[in-house]
Amino acid sequence: MAKKKSEVLADALAQLLQESADIDGAAVVGIDGLVYSANVSQRALDESMVGATSAAVFGLSNRSVEQLKRGNFKQTLIQGDDGNMIVAGLNSETLFVGLTPSNVNLGMVFAEVRTIISGLIEIL
Repeated sequence: MAKKKSEVLADALAQLLQESADIDGAAVVGIDGLVYSANVSQRALDESMVGATSAAVFGLSNRSVEQLKRGNFKQTLIQGDDGNMIVAGLNSETLFVGLTPSNVNLGMVFAEVRTIISGLIEIL
């Protein structure tokens, strides 16, 4: 029996977190904040809060990029004392959210995110 798309996304996120040295939480979220799949349990976060926050970050980032004539939204990085949040567009309706510790090599994280996005786009 074929897996549902949500199960395939969950498997992909679990695999990503297992293989990644830098990303320790991830989600696929609609631009409306609906969480399609999330693996953020090791950070003891509420999945719905991840979805809502990601949608808000996307909304502000997307408007900013448009108003400043920077093309289409690609990704946003938010850095906090205890870690980072990366919100990246998968398609016009869906976002990838990656959570990292604060002491990571952001160049490596961005490279990983690009690879992850390619894989997730194929699933979507």
